[in-house]
Amino acid sequence: MNAADIAAYIGAAAWLPQIGVWIHGYFVTPRVTVLPGAEAEVGFTSYGPIFNVRMAFSADRKDAIIDGLEVMLKHADGDTRTLRWAGLSETFSEIRDDAGNRQVVSRDESPVALKIGTNSAS
Repeated sequence: MNAADIAAYIGAAAWLPQIGVWIHGYFVTPRVTVLPGAEAEVGFTSYGPIFNVRMAFSADRKDAIIDGLEVMLKHADGDTRTLRWAGLSETFSEIRDDAGNRQVVSRDESPVALKIGTNSAS
């Protein structure tokens, strides 16, 4: 083994920390899957345009925090609107009596962030 071979090994070993960072980043970066509902509501209220969609989130590899969502809607005529996450409604239960009357227990929240865990509660 001559000096050129030693220099080549040292040069190749210099890449090991960067390769380690790439591997570490792959395994610790969460992968979030968004599962949207089949239908969405697009409309306009006294507060402005709205876009309501039911969705579920799933995270792989690591827990994730979602601190904002944006949807860009483009009309066929070319007008584009960007709508930002402004509210969250969570339904806890639905109660029906013998007459068929329905009562829903839910709450509306101003969003700050959602924590998406990798473990689901059964």
